[in-house]
Amino acid sequence: MSVVLSVWSAAVVAQPKNVNEWLDRIAKSAKDLPYTGVYVHQTAEGSTTSRVTHLVDKQGNEHEKLEMLDGPLFEVVRRNEEMYCYRPDQKTVRIDRRATGRFFPSLVSGSPVNILDTYKVKLGQIERVAGHDCQWVILEPKDGMRYLQKLCAELGTGLLLRARLYNEKNQLLEQFMFTQIDVSGGVTRQDIRSRWEKSPGWQKDYSVRDSLKSADTGWQVGNPPAGFRKVMEMVRNLNGRKEPVAHLVYSDGLLNVSVFVEPSAGNSVQASAHSTEDGSISVAIRPLADFQVTVMGEVPVGTVQVIADNVSRRR
Repeated sequence: MSVVLSVWSAAVVAQPKNVNEWLDRIAKSAKDLPYTGVYVHQTAEGSTTSRVTHLVDKQGNEHEKLEMLDGPLFEVVRRNEEMYCYRPDQKTVRIDRRATGRFFPSLVSGSPVNILDTYKVKLGQIERVAGHDCQWVILEPKDGMRYLQKLCAELGTGLLLRARLYNEKNQLLEQFMFTQIDVSGGVTRQDIRSRWEKSPGWQKDYSVRDSLKSADTGWQVGNPPAGFRKVMEMVRNLNGRKEPVAHLVYSDGLLNVSVFVEPSAGNSVQASAHSTEDGSISVAIRPLADFQVTVMGEVPVGTVQVIADNVSRRR
């Protein structure tokens, strides 16, 4: 831990000089920095409050604990990509693998060069968030295939303190915001263990993790929108499906889109071709011969429709 802290102490001295360096700092800080804090996630459906605690051990393994502070008790403890989801109401631990989604504050996954291909990036004002100065970084899409994003990064470390997602009408779709944050480095391994880790009588459910298999599914998106690259491909089981489902994930470095392909006969919920938009999530469904294609992600509805229309068998 002392090595990590010394690196970040040196990093605090030198401020990023341009948008490329800011994007790089934002991406690295969420993965490499020890921190603990409380944040609020707001969408059209309401808001939730969570506590996140994060560290990297001496072997370079990433550890994180996410505690839901609203509603039923629920914890997620992660070691690299493996997640342990604790449900005390059911006394069940579901072991899963992180596949996709937006996990604050780790929202930037792509390289600055790739992001700058499809976003116009500029620096905004410096504001105070949760007692820390932070630099706004504004990412305006160069086309209609993605949403406007505004990221506010802590001046010293680059850790995201606030993130906003806007639609094409400049309406706020989603916001993450720390209300408390500690980046002083006092996180220990004990802090990222679940309070129920050694509780008796709990059942471990490996069914979801064991069903995930990285594989060549035989499917592809022939001509994805500019900037979107395949970052994951697997076969997995889903509730209500009799047969395994092909799952491909495409990302532009900020936003992810999931593509699911399944046999129509094995799908208990069959539908005709259509697309919908609900808050920040857009969904497109398309029948394809004896299969059904479902595409969903935090992108405009036109994006998921284009991706769905370009799904085909790989030759």
